[in-house]
Amino acid sequence: MDIEKLWKNTQEELKIVMAPAVYQTFVAKTQLVVYQNNHAVIACPNTYLADINLKRYYATFKNALDNQSQSNNTLEFIIQDPISNSPLTSPPPPLLEYSAPKFNPNTGLHPRYTMENFIVGNSNNFAYAAAQAIIQNPGTAYNPFFVWGGVGVGKTHLIQAIGHELFKKYPSLKIKYFPAETFGNELVAALKAKNINPFKEKYRHLDCILVDDVQFLAGKEYIQEEFFHTFNTLHMNGKQVVLTSDRKPSEIGHLEDRLVSRFMGGLTVDIQPPDYEMRLAIIKQKIEEKHLTITPEAASYLAENLTSNIREIEGKIQKLIAQTLTLNKKVIDEVPQENFSTPLKNLSPRHLISICAKFFNFKTGDICGSSRRKDLVAARHITAYLLITELHLPLKEVGYLLGGRDHTSIIHARDKISYEFSTNPQMQQLINQIKNIL
Repeated sequence: MDIEKLWKNTQEELKIVMAPAVYQTFVAKTQLVVYQNNHAVIACPNTYLADINLKRYYATFKNALDNQSQSNNTLEFIIQDPISNSPLTSPPPPLLEYSAPKFNPNTGLHPRYTMENFIVGNSNNFAYAAAQAIIQNPGTAYNPFFVWGGVGVGKTHLIQAIGHELFKKYPSLKIKYFPAETFGNELVAALKAKNINPFKEKYRHLDCILVDDVQFLAGKEYIQEEFFHTFNTLHMNGKQVVLTSDRKPSEIGHLEDRLVSRFMGGLTVDIQPPDYEMRLAIIKQKIEEKHLTITPEAASYLAENLTSNIREIEGKIQKLIAQTLTLNKKVIDEVPQENFSTPLKNLSPRHLISICAKFFNFKTGDICGSSRRKDLVAARHITAYLLITELHLPLKEVGYLLGGRDHTSIIHARDKISYEFSTNPQMQQLINQIKNIL
């Protein structure tokens, strides 16, 4: 089978096992550019896709390619744009190799997510202490261990760090990190191939599972059924189960009661966005990693103005570091204003809500009301997102302004729109239109 046909068949399988939106966002624009000695080099048009595919969808890509090639493959993601749609007679040289750290696909653990570089502060110290207890006594201290919180607060980092520490302390343990979505995709592929037993063996003979984003299970009855039995098998045999979600188990809609009960049967801990001291520590650590220094004034300014989550902080710091290196500087002593948004001082929260309501042809009372109409909920989510990102209001205040909603609802709205803004050009255009009015 030639490389073009192999990749076409692989993409067709991925189209079956992945949600349509996920496939279009993360797979449709990829291309297999090299396939030699069971090693596949997959080109992505930008760093974001390469990073997400490596971290989140590696196993999904690998399973589909393995099935189509009847081989056990290793994968590498590179950045190459534009990706040619013409037949490939010889592999084109990559424009830029993706430099993310290599990880062991058998465990799914990434070298950068360790305890050594996990910053501990008031927002996560309880979760960190619980993680240390699990490392000392896996399967007995807190089992299951359920960590929940908004996007970018460090949930993935913490549970992967647990995996690294367990692997160092107990090298013989069979440890596996995977997103719940990967579990579901592999189950669908196994059912399609009428090969369910190897799938069950793969997960039920592990000593520790680290499962990210279990909210993905919501509404997927058969996947929940299989995950329930996998969970029970491991838990009854004293194996460690660690889970994350963007909300606590009781607030995950369309999740079976028996799973909610199992998830809450151990220790449930939330991680909040970082406070000032923790943001300051993260900023200093990221800059020191690049062998640069930052003045106290510049560090303080950044910590005061980057207030949403760790992921945003890291992204902004990487941009600032790149600018500094371009200028051949070793010390960051000022922060370019154009890179960091500041609150709109002359705009009141009520006025922003009114502007959003008018933009979507609703009344202000509708935005702040209890209606669950789909179009109204979408407008309410965008309004919450703008109140947080443009006016830098606390979650509790945003919830109060939008009809007395609790902070978890506002976290969900913020994270949903943040994700869509980063992946959906139409959402970017929509929000930018509203910002221009503000």
